[in-house]
Order: sequence, then structure tokens, then C-alpha cells
Amino acid sequence: MEKSKNRPLESFIDVSQLLKERIGSTQSYDISGTFSQEVEGYVDGKLKLTRSNRGILVQGNFHAQVSLQCSRCLAMFSCPLGFAVEEEFLSPFDFGFAASLAEERGDFTITAQNMLNLGELIRQYVLLNLPMKPLCRPNCPGMKERS
Repeated sequence: MEKSKNRPLESFIDVSQLLKERIGSTQSYDISGTFSQEVEGYVDGKLKLTRSNRGILVQGNFHAQVSLQCSRCLAMFSCPLGFAVEEEFLSPFDFGFAASLAEERGDFTITAQNMLNLGELIRQYVLLNLPMKPLCRPNCPGMKERS
């Protein structure tokens, strides 16, 4: 288990086979690995991909451990997060959506190589679930005055 916590997060999933399936078809994936964009940490969870009429619906539950700085004492600590994701990745090439318009609107899209970029999805959900004022512990006394 410890070795998997050092493995970088596999961000891309090939969905070319699922796109050939009928609407409602599903695939499941176990996701785990480290990330280090705005915050550093580890994430693991389960995803269910469902073929929709516009692309792929991504649903899943994740647990993450992120390294944050305490807002009172400024010490670094490990903060647990739990979150659910539900987003639809649009297929602009198959369904007539303009790829640039979808990106401007902030929609998740399937690449020309039929890949989903889960790294960006997970990054956004981790950032949305970070505490506003992270505390290393509820009763953190804060920084001690220097004499």
C-alpha cells in the first residue's frame, strides 16, 4: 500500500471503447496516486464512467490527504478530505460542439485521442474542498510570541 502512495496520479483514461458502446454502458476504475499542483497530496477513490448521449458521465467518491499550512501556527500538517465528483465530459468532435467554446465555458471535454483528463477534474475538486482556514488541530494555540 505504501508504494502506491508514492506513485504519481494517472491522469488520463482511454475511453475510445466506451464511446463505441451504447448509451448507458459503464466502466469502473480505481484511481490512486500523488499530485502536486497548487497543493501536494495523495488521492484514491472509485470512478464509474457512463456513456451518455453527449459524451461520458464521470461519477465517483474520493479520499485525499493534502499537505496544508495551519492558519494559526503556520506549521505544515496533513489534512484529510472526502468528496464526490459528478461531471460530464463532452465529446465535441462527435456531437458538433465547438471545442474552443466548450473550453471557454469551462466544460470538461474528451480529447481528440478519446482520453479523459482526470487530473484537472481532481485538481478542481480538491481545491473546492479545502478548508477556508486550515487548522492543524481544533485547539491550535497559534504562534508563540518571541521574547
